[in-house]
Amino acid sequence: MSVEVGDDDEIAVAWENAEPDALERAYRRWGGLVHGLARRAVGPDDADDVTQAVFVSAWRGRTTYDRGSAPLGAWLVGITRRRIADQLRARQRQAPVAQEQDDVPDDAAWTAADSTDLLTVYEELERIGDPQRRIILLAYVEDLTQREIAERLDLPLGTVKTHTNRTLARLRTLLGGA
Repeated sequence: MSVEVGDDDEIAVAWENAEPDALERAYRRWGGLVHGLARRAVGPDDADDVTQAVFVSAWRGRTTYDRGSAPLGAWLVGITRRRIADQLRARQRQAPVAQEQDDVPDDAAWTAADSTDLLTVYEELERIGDPQRRIILLAYVEDLTQREIAERLDLPLGTVKTHTNRTLARLRTLLGGA
């Protein structure tokens, strides 16, 4: 049975009302984002487990969600942040004896601080909303040019450039950049 996803507000209302299809709709809308954050922070081997833990925790704690306080996507990213931190702590407790430098994967330079920054950016993008969120994700996740974004979203090129510059400035400030 295929469930219509709907817009973010519709999903949030369904979530608050514990509608039978709310979890599936939320997963279809934000599952990729949650999994992508988890994959980048904890790697592909643990990303599925973190993603599952996020949605199980979120559904069990759905009564604590307040649509007036934050968009559902931002709330889920907050849970993602905590589940990633849990996974990283568990990994540290179980870490084997330090590996030789040659055995360290190329992406080992990724740190917990990087994960925190990435999650902060995604939380802020959820708060900002569209079209700014879509513009930034199309530019930096799908690697589209501003002209391609303008065509895809049917927006003037100048509008795309303005939204990009303002959103990046907002994110720089949020992360403590110049």
